[in-house]
Amino acid sequence: MIKFHSLFTIVILTGLSSQVLAHDEDKDEAKREYEVKLIPLNNSGVQGEVEIKVMPGNRLVVEIEADGLEPGKIHPQHIHGFNLPVKKSSCPDFNNDTNGDGIVAINEAAPVFGPIIVPLVPFDTVDAKGEIDYEASFSINPASIEPLGKRTVVLHGMTVNGEYIASLPVACGEIVLDE
Repeated sequence: MIKFHSLFTIVILTGLSSQVLAHDEDKDEAKREYEVKLIPLNNSGVQGEVEIKVMPGNRLVVEIEADGLEPGKIHPQHIHGFNLPVKKSSCPDFNNDTNGDGIVAINEAAPVFGPIIVPLVPFDTVDAKGEIDYEASFSINPASIEPLGKRTVVLHGMTVNGEYIASLPVACGEIVLDE
């Protein structure tokens, strides 16, 4: 009888531990991670990386590390994309410079990357080295940002002819699932 009891206890405990492990794996699956490689737009020289985490409880965590930005300026940053119908957002290039002035302005870029879906606020002032190290957490409605794999992250702000244009796109990257 003692052997049966011990064997029964081992079977029960093994079953419970595998249920706990399966539950922990479900938690990991609920969290999705994305990455973005920022490429320069408008010959800005801005480059960087973005990590995006969709967390349980409708939380979005965004981390941006970029350099080549104008020191002491605020550089707005957003997740852009298209809804209704959902279609792939991408980064513009000089072929999108429809007026031929050598600059892809926001009105020329918006048809390529779409409207703002999530403003990544607060917009921090860039440090003296032209670098930004940004992290923020947002409460989101997942339906309003999905599918993230069809969205882009865009950084804005550059001086042109002595005037700082906060809306001018300076870096862009497509959001991809981090595998």
